[in-house]
Amino acid sequence: MASLTVGDLWIERAAEVVGFDGVGERVFGTTAAGPYLLMVTIVLVHLPLLSLVGWLQTGVLSFAVNPGEIFQVVAWPAVVWILLRTKSKYEATINDLPEPVDADIRGLNLESPLTSRLLSLVGLPADTTGKADAALDTLVHRPVRRAILVGGLVLYGLVLATDPSSVVGPVADLTGRAVAAVRFYVVIPFVLYPIGAEFVAVVVGVLVLLPFKIERATLVDFSDPHGFAGLAPAGTLFKSVAVSYFILVALFAVFQTVATGTSPTGLFSSTLLAGGLLLGLGLFLGPLLRIKSYLAAAKEAKIEALAEASRRVGSTDDLFPYAEPESTDDASQYTYNHIRMQRVQSTSELPIDFAMVQEILFALVLPYVSSLVFDFVVRTVA
Repeated sequence: MASLTVGDLWIERAAEVVGFDGVGERVFGTTAAGPYLLMVTIVLVHLPLLSLVGWLQTGVLSFAVNPGEIFQVVAWPAVVWILLRTKSKYEATINDLPEPVDADIRGLNLESPLTSRLLSLVGLPADTTGKADAALDTLVHRPVRRAILVGGLVLYGLVLATDPSSVVGPVADLTGRAVAAVRFYVVIPFVLYPIGAEFVAVVVGVLVLLPFKIERATLVDFSDPHGFAGLAPAGTLFKSVAVSYFILVALFAVFQTVATGTSPTGLFSSTLLAGGLLLGLGLFLGPLLRIKSYLAAAKEAKIEALAEASRRVGSTDDLFPYAEPESTDDASQYTYNHIRMQRVQSTSELPIDFAMVQEILFALVLPYVSSLVFDFVVRTVA
C-alpha cells in the first residue's frame, strides 16, 4: 500500500503562511528551516527586542540581568526541533507497523462504552479495515489540541487574575509595565501557549491515541522474528516521545530556577513540575499497558483458532500431547500447529526492552537533577 503521510503541524503551517518557508529555501536551500526561523524570530522579538524597549523606559536591560530570557532563546527552538523530530519519527513508525493480515483476531473489542464515546469525540474511526482508514496519518487531533490550549489558557488566566503581582511584577520592574503587558498578555498566551499546546497534543497523539488506533485496526504480526508482534517500532516511538516530554519538563524546571520572579520551590511551580512528572510517567506506562492488554487478547484469540484447527485434524478432539494421530500427515499437522501455538505464546506483550526502561528512568529524574545543578550554578555565580 502507499506510504502514509502526516499532515503539517501548526508551526509548519504558520511558517508557510507568513513566508518563512520561502526565506528558509532562499537562505538554507530548504523549506524545513521555515519553522525554526519563525520560532527564532518570535523569541528575538519577545525577549531581546522588547528588552531593549524596556531599557529605554527603565534603564535596565532585562535580557542581560535575567538568565531566564537567555535560556528561552535556546529552549523554544529546541521545542520546535522536538516537535518536528517527533512528527518524523511518528510517520516512519506508522509506515513500519504491520498490516492487519491475521483474520483470526479480527473483531477484538476491548473498549468500554465510555472509552468508545471519548475516542469518537476525538475523531478516531470506529470501523476500520486496515492502516489506511485508522486515522494513523493524523498525529494531532484538533479537538485534543483545542482542549489542551483552552485548559492551559484558563489556568494561565487564573494565575494572572489571582496573583498578577508575583508573576508580572518582577518582569515589570525590569522592563516597565508596557513591555511586561505585551509579553504576558499577548506573546505568551497567543503565540507561545499554542506551540506548547501543540507539543502536549503531539504527546497525547502518540502515547494515548496511537495504541487505540493499533488495536482498532488489529495491527499484529506473530511471525515477527524478534518476538514483538511487529509492534517494536511503536515501543521505540513511545520511549522517544516520553523522553522528549521529560526533557521539556527539565527545560521548564531549569527556567523556573534561573528566571527572575520564578522559583522551582514555589507552590505553583513545584505543583506543576511534580504533576508534569507524574503525568509523563502515566503517559509512558499507559500505552504499554494498553498494548499489553491488546496483545494478550490477540494471542488468546490466535491460540484458540490454532487449537480449533488442530481439533479438526483426524478423528479426535484432543490436542497435543494427548492426541493420537492416525497417520503421519495428521502427526505432522498436530506438531506444526503446536509449534505455531508456542510461537504465538512466546510473543512479548510489551513492545519494549529493558534498555528502553532504563532510558525512561534516567529521563524521569532529569528535571530535578537539572534544577539542582542550575540552582547551584546560579547561587555560585551570584
